[in-house]
Amino acid sequence: MGITTTIITGPPPVSSEEKPLARRHVEGLDFLRAIAALSVCLYHFSGVALPKATNIYMKPAFSYGWAGVDMFFVISGFIIPYSLLGKNYAAKQIGPYLLKRIIRINPPAYIAMVLVLVQWGIIDYLINHNRVYTGNISWQQVVHNLLFTVPFTQYKWVVGIFWTLAIEFQFYIFIGLFFAQLFERGRLWQFILGFLAVNAVQYLPFSDFRNFFHFSSLFAMGGVTLLYYSKRIELLNYGATLLLFSALSYFQLGWVITAVGIITVFFIVCVQVKGGVFATIGKMSYSFYLIHVLVGTTAEFVLIKIISPDTELKKVTITVLCIATALIASFVYYRLVEQPFIALAKKYGR
Repeated sequence: MGITTTIITGPPPVSSEEKPLARRHVEGLDFLRAIAALSVCLYHFSGVALPKATNIYMKPAFSYGWAGVDMFFVISGFIIPYSLLGKNYAAKQIGPYLLKRIIRINPPAYIAMVLVLVQWGIIDYLINHNRVYTGNISWQQVVHNLLFTVPFTQYKWVVGIFWTLAIEFQFYIFIGLFFAQLFERGRLWQFILGFLAVNAVQYLPFSDFRNFFHFSSLFAMGGVTLLYYSKRIELLNYGATLLLFSALSYFQLGWVITAVGIITVFFIVCVQVKGGVFATIGKMSYSFYLIHVLVGTTAEFVLIKIISPDTELKKVTITVLCIATALIASFVYYRLVEQPFIALAKKYGR
């Protein structure tokens, strides 16, 4: 299947004969998810994740790949409230709403964490015979990882990317409580004041800057794009509000993250790339995001015994093979682990 690119001049028309907006698939989001996940993977694999394969070509080329995380935040700011539009959702239904998100997100993440702990145990007990990775692991740390409450403690994440899942869940709770006021029945000024209020919370004494409040301007950029996409605001109001939160993002997060946010909403509104390999990677992007470091580091351990990393070209080859292995493993993980929980979430959640 080939890749199709569509240029859009405005929000999509919605006739009375179409499905409710909340149930229509947004073309192009899988492409954005794929780009975000691949960016993070390339950043990790060209840096510290694969120390034996680090090379002079890929490290500088993908040094900004970490910004793929911020692309995910903008996408979530759009798609999470989008999933509730037209369903008469109210805050009293937050239980079933959160249950769906928990079933969808948590089990695949927990299984990935168990696999990482198994990997660490094998390294410490069977390979190095020295407790380097598991020596400081405690049950308290594991529990806080499972609850995504590490930012409010002195513990560290077992799986490094879990800090982003914690932020996502904080956003889920925020939307679960205030969706109606921000998107369904509220006015634009309520949306603006609501996101400005949560943005100000970051200046309270939290133990870690990595929380939803710190990145709320990115979620707001995705959210106001939804208001325009769903024809709840006009282009002029959309542009002004997007400019407001872009400026806030620039002063709080920097120009790189802000540029990524603007590019992301531009693709959502104006350019839809669909089909091809990116659609497949986008669908399994969560699985890829969860296990790419686990699989990549394991693959590197095996590959350096086959391909000696003594030249830059060989290091690039090892890195590319690690990426390919991670993609294949992620597809298997998506089919065996993630997909069943997606189906379960649709059955029991809202």
